Amino acid sequence: MLNKLPFLFKKKILEAKNKLNQLGIKAILFENLIIQNKYIYNSLFTFILFVFFGSILFLNIKTPLIGDDFVYSFIYQTEHRLTSISDVFYSQYLHYYKWGGRSVVHFITQSLLLTDNALVIDIINSAGFIGFILAMHYHITGSLKNNISILIISFSLTWFLQPVFAETALWITGSSNYLWGTLLILLFLLPYRLYKDEELSLFKSITASLFMLIGGVIAGWTNENTAAAMIVMIICFIIYYKLNKEATPIWMYAGLLGAITGYIIMIAAPGNFVRAEGTSISPFLILYRFLTYSQRFINYLGLLNLGIALLIIMYINIKPNNRKATLSYILIYFIGLFISIYIMIASPGFPARAWFGTITLNIIAFGILYNKITSNPSSIIKQMKYCFLFFCLISFSASYYDAYKDVTAISDIWEERIAVIKKMKENNTKTVVFKEYQARTKFGLGDTPYALPYMSLYYGIDFQLEK
Repeated sequence: MLNKLPFLFKKKILEAKNKLNQLGIKAILFENLIIQNKYIYNSLFTFILFVFFGSILFLNIKTPLIGDDFVYSFIYQTEHRLTSISDVFYSQYLHYYKWGGRSVVHFITQSLLLTDNALVIDIINSAGFIGFILAMHYHITGSLKNNISILIISFSLTWFLQPVFAETALWITGSSNYLWGTLLILLFLLPYRLYKDEELSLFKSITASLFMLIGGVIAGWTNENTAAAMIVMIICFIIYYKLNKEATPIWMYAGLLGAITGYIIMIAAPGNFVRAEGTSISPFLILYRFLTYSQRFINYLGLLNLGIALLIIMYINIKPNNRKATLSYILIYFIGLFISIYIMIASPGFPARAWFGTITLNIIAFGILYNKITSNPSSIIKQMKYCFLFFCLISFSASYYDAYKDVTAISDIWEERIAVIKKMKENNTKTVVFKEYQARTKFGLGDTPYALPYMSLYYGIDFQLEK
């Protein structure tokens, strides 16, 4: 009997291998069928988008106002609630001079909070997330054609690799700063990524230049590290097209000028210098931050970049067309991501949420390579692609259950709190005390004691937390 075990084991492996091959062949036939019918393919693409939208919308609905959401519900550093769009402009004027220059993203924050309709805010924020995933998708494919595989990869890698997902995609203040800020940057960079050497009429050239100039100011005025990366990437795109003896139209330079202008406006905010008072930087601190951020880069993105290294080896061996162009684009995104990391050496802090743009650029670099390899007609590569997509979807389903439990528990806590606050105010009680809680996963948001003064103003009762 023992002598038969190796034979039986080998037989089972062969049977499993044959079943996988059959599934792979069926998947290839199915993909070929839907690709041939554009209506079916685009309908499936749209359906998947709506599934992703629904999954994010649910998490947004279950995520309450947290921390800075209460702070930015008021005209900055005052006790006056936002009541009109003019209040938002005035608040950002105060914010620019007292705190910092991220006026564009904080304008988005306060505009959303001004809405004062939770469902509307959640729908808009979820739509922003889907827009962000689509922008990544188009950066990866280098065209405006839909690609289901790249859509799933863009969503899955964002879901798994962003270290503080709730802080950057669900929290209103955090999503405005990082999700929406990065979305604006990706949209602005798209013309550079999609550029084909085509001559524009004088009218179109002037229109495009004005559009890019204004868009550049807005995109450059979003986020310190990702906007800096964007500016360097624009320069790299221009250099790449020049080296390839392609025309570099005036709108490219107009966009660059706008981006630099917006970035200077953000960095030059008097509030930045107010906050920087009393801080200093030394060679030792520079070295310490360089090593610390390099270690975090490995922790956050080491596995992804190991995958990129293996894919590059595979890519070179299959001898594809336009290899130079593909590797050049990947290099541009890598230059951007390293700029976004090491420019933060000049900043007093580099929280996990500030890695959002960096991680996005790394995912795009991976996606470009993945897309080129999986476009190969080889059946083995196709089967590897389906296995990877299946793994992503299964892993997401399991992970989403954890997210569901965490955000639902937090939502229940806040529903109970709101009911208690309402009852306390009816009884003219001046103070309410709740037990502090913290989220169990990266998809939930815990209590923020620093915001208690504004939480008290928001709810009209002295809001306290106990450990």
